[in-house]
Parts: sequence; structure tokens; C-alpha cells
Amino acid sequence: MNLRTLPLPTLERGLFYLLLAANLIPLWSVHYFVTGDGPCHLYNAKVLLDFYNGGDIKAFFNLWLHVNTRFEPNWFGHAFMELLLGLGTPAYLAEKFLQTFYVLSFGLGLRFLIRQVNPNALFISTFGLLLTYHHVFQMGFYNYSCSLAIMFWVTGFWLKYRHQWTAGRMLVQALGFLALYFCHPIGLVFSFLVIGSVLLVELGIGVARRNRSVEQKPWQTFWNSSVAIMLAALPVFILFAEYLFVKGLNPSPRSESDLQIWGDLRKLTALSTMMNVEKDWAAYVAVVFALLAILALGLKWKSRALRWTDVFLPVFGIALFIYFKQPGGIAGAGILPIRLQLLPYLMLLIWLGSIDFPKWAQAATLAFTTVVFVGLMSIRLPHHWMASAAAEEYTSCAAVIPDKVSVLPLSFNHNGLDPESGREVADAIWLFMHGGDYMGTEKSIVLLANYEAATGNFPLIWNQERNPFNGLSTNDGYFEDQPPNANIVDYYKNSNKAVVDYVVTWCMDQKKFGDNPRLQNIQQQLAGEYNLVFTSKHGLAKVYKRIVL
Repeated sequence: MNLRTLPLPTLERGLFYLLLAANLIPLWSVHYFVTGDGPCHLYNAKVLLDFYNGGDIKAFFNLWLHVNTRFEPNWFGHAFMELLLGLGTPAYLAEKFLQTFYVLSFGLGLRFLIRQVNPNALFISTFGLLLTYHHVFQMGFYNYSCSLAIMFWVTGFWLKYRHQWTAGRMLVQALGFLALYFCHPIGLVFSFLVIGSVLLVELGIGVARRNRSVEQKPWQTFWNSSVAIMLAALPVFILFAEYLFVKGLNPSPRSESDLQIWGDLRKLTALSTMMNVEKDWAAYVAVVFALLAILALGLKWKSRALRWTDVFLPVFGIALFIYFKQPGGIAGAGILPIRLQLLPYLMLLIWLGSIDFPKWAQAATLAFTTVVFVGLMSIRLPHHWMASAAAEEYTSCAAVIPDKVSVLPLSFNHNGLDPESGREVADAIWLFMHGGDYMGTEKSIVLLANYEAATGNFPLIWNQERNPFNGLSTNDGYFEDQPPNANIVDYYKNSNKAVVDYVVTWCMDQKKFGDNPRLQNIQQQLAGEYNLVFTSKHGLAKVYKRIVL
């Protein structure tokens, strides 16, 4: 087969599915695809299953935690993994299936949406595959990431059937909105933004044309479409209103300046996942976005033709406005700058998909996409392999820890260390802040660094009298800090007679913090009331058992 004789659409389609399949390599070439918060999400899914199964295990967890009965967002990923665990899926595979669901849903969903906008610009979905792995996903924000992917499907479904509603399609649309809500409100809000904008623009076009030959007047078409979408969205309107009523907006100021978030946006730093060197490649992607946008504007100016799809350009402008006017946190959600940085690019991507680009531009974009894809993959893959090896070393500690005990994991190197070479696993992210939580995914133990249960935004909540973020943390820092600190010995007095049965340390002996007082405090407490009972193969992780007096 001569590739030169194949038509560009055929080549593009083949490249899309090739790169989509290659996007699964980081997930399936390792035992653990380690993310920042992913181990904690998987652990909490396991605890939810223990609550569901009942018995003495549930009674044990009832001493420490209770299930959040409110209809919170952030349930999607936990329910997904809990279901798989309940079907007998090994824990590491349950997380991997959720990660795979996101990667495939993102790529295929984007292509589905672009097809509804302009079937002649599907190459844009291939270019968009470069955005699949981003910093927020690597942080382990699975629900947020899935909300972006499902947003493509929900919005694309509405675009496809917006003038052909049936009861069945309205039900599918309603279920899509519910899935978005239980992932993260961001995807839901931007889906509503696109749908509302298209409705208004199509009304404006209909009124401007004043085409009396159509059976329905523009206002009637607008009314029918609006009623259909309102009915489909009614359940999430109620849920979202109740959520905001209880949580409140509670905006908090951001620490980043306008200049800083502009620089991050311009360089597309959200594409840096594992290593800072990725930022160079991310900047090249941002440049190509800018070049495609300039070319698209030139083509629009030349054609002087306006279509309903041009509404995505002002939607891009709204996304930019939201990005620059965002607070540091709102309604319980924090770290907004890095979360929202990708949204303007995604909205711009959809508008670019509405343009009929010349073949040379399509071919050049596909060639660029291939080069950058390979470049980023070659940087990231070795570090994912090191991360998995480090996680396996960390998790080996679970072998000496029984069920129904409390365990405090203390990480002294959130970047992680490769067991073989001693190199840091990642320098662009704290990958091992919750790496020890993998220990709790195969056992029924209480992990005292479970940050989710301290927020009120996830399916599990600490019982107040044993909340380790009150009774175990110290005035000068949490046990998640670097270096960590904790009142391990005094926890019994600060809680309802709860104790720390086991302490697991990660990289404590690497002397990263020298003679830091926090490090000395932890070492003194362990020396006084705990025995060392296990050391991992390369000495990176150690297990200390409380001496029963």
C-alpha cells in the first residue's frame, strides 16, 4: 500500500485511531499508573464497598467514618471503581479501567462532537488527542477529567438531535447531564454554555432570515428546543441548586497574579504532567493553536460567510473571561487556575473544527501532532515505569499489616524515588503524596491520611471525634506537608481513645530534609513507642508497629 496515494481523510482516520490506541500504552505498560490523588480515590472506593458488604468490617469502619448521604458531585469515579471491585476486579485494574474509560471517552467524544460541527474537519480531533494527558488528570482528578470527556458526548448528542427530539432521546440527554453532575460541575456548566449559545444564535439567524417558507417560525423552534432541553436538565438543575444552597459559593482569592496565569495559559503549562521538560513541547502546541486560529480568522474573513458554528468563537471568549476572572476556589473546589486553563483551548478547538481548512494545513497539523505525540510519550513513559516500580515497593508494606487496624502513611518525598536508580520519579508533580493509599486497596484498614474524608466533598466523611486532621495533625503542618509532622503519640488523648496502630514511612531515611525539626519529631516518636517490623526491598519504605504496653 502506497501511503502517498491514500486520500487525506483515510490517512487522518488511520492516524487518529493509531494515536488513540497509543494513548493507552502509559496505562497498560505498567502495574500502577500512578497519579497524585488516584490511590486515595481507589482506596475510598474499596472502603465504600466494605460499607456496602456490611458485617464486622463495616462495624470497624463505622468507628472512623460515615457515608456522605448528600448528592455530591465527585461520586462518578468512586461508584465506577466500587462497582468493578464488587464484581471481583483486582483493585489496580479497577483504577486502570477508569483511567482507560477517560482516555477513550476523551478522544472518541471529541471526534463525535467535531463530527456534529463539521465532518470535514475531523483532523482537529486528532490534534486534540495531544490534550488527553494533562496536569489535572495526572494529579488524579478523575472526576474532573471525566467531566471534560463526557461533556463532549453530551454536547455532541444535543447538537445532533436538537431538532429531532423524542422521549427516548430526551431521556438519554437527561442521563448525560446527570453523569456530568456526578463527575464535576465544570463539564456541566460548559455544556450548558455551549447549548445555550447555539440556541440563541440559531434563533438570531432564523429571525434575521425571516424565512416564511418554513413550517415553524424561529421563535417556535426556539421555544420547542428550549422546553426539551429544560425538561432533560431539570433533575440536574434541582441537584445543582441544592448543592449551591448547602455549600454556598464561598469564593476564595487566588494566589496567582494575572500575569502568571496569562503566562501559564500562553505556554499551555497544563500539558506538563510528569517532568518540567514537557513544558517546551506544550509551548509548541500552544503556538500551533495560535497559528490555526489566525489561519481560521483569515479564511472566515475571506469567505465573509457566517454560520451557526461561529458561536464557538464567542464561547471561547467567555472561557477566557472565566479563566482570568476566576477566584482561587469556589463552592468547595480549589486549585482553579490549573483546572480551568484547558477550557479555553477546548472551546477554541471546537471552533477550529467548524472551519474548512486547506489540505496543506490539515497535513501539516497531522505531521506536527505525530511528532509532538511521540516526543511527549518518549519523555513520560520511562517515568511512568519508574512510578509503578516505586508504588509496588511502597505497597509491599501491606504484607505485614493485618485488617481492621489504623495506618498512618508518611511520605518524605512526594516526587517519589525510583527503587533501582534512586532518581526522582517526577519533578513537575507531587506524585506520591497519597501513594501509600494503595496499601488500603487490598485490605480493610483505616488510612489516617485520607484527605477526602476531611473535605465533605466526597462519598466518605470522618467521624468528628476521630478526625485525624484535627487530632493527629499539628499546629505547624499536616502529615501531608513536606516534611510531614504528626502528634502520633498524643492522638489517643486528642481523639476518642483512637491510636495509630502502624506507621509507614516513605523515603524517610534519604536525608532530603537533613535535621529538620519535623523529621526529628517523627523519628523520636517512632523510636519511643513503635518497633520497626518491615523494610521494603530497596529500603525506601518501612513499617513501624505500635508497642502495646
